[in-house]
Amino acid sequence: MRILIGTMAAALLAGCSSVADVRNTPAVLSLSSAKPALAVAECIRDGWQSTSIVGGSVGGILQQSGEKFSVVAPNGESPWHVVDVTPSGTGSRVQYRFYRTWQSPSDKVTHVVSYCSK
Repeated sequence: MRILIGTMAAALLAGCSSVADVRNTPAVLSLSSAKPALAVAECIRDGWQSTSIVGGSVGGILQQSGEKFSVVAPNGESPWHVVDVTPSGTGSRVQYRFYRTWQSPSDKVTHVVSYCSK
C-alpha cells in the first residue's frame, strides 16, 4: 500500500512544472520586434486574457524583472505558456515557450505572440 501511495504521489508531482522548467524547453517562437518590450508584453497579456480555448481564457500574468518582462499563463497550478520579452536595441526580443514539448500549443496562442511582436 505504501508503494502505491508513493507511486501516485510521484505521478502527481511529475505533472507539475515551474517557470524555470518551461524556460528550459526550446523556444516555440523566437521573434524580434520594433516595439518597446513593455508594449509587446502588455499586448500578449491582454491578447491571452481574451483568447478562449476549451471554454476558458488562456489568461496571462505580467511580471517584470529589471528591464525584462514575462507573461506567464498557468493551467491550474503549473505555468504552461511563458513569454520573455527583453529590450534589444530600439525594439525588443521575444521568446515564447510552451511546457508540453511533446504537444504543439494552440494556434490561437502563438498567433497572439506573433501579432503583438509585429
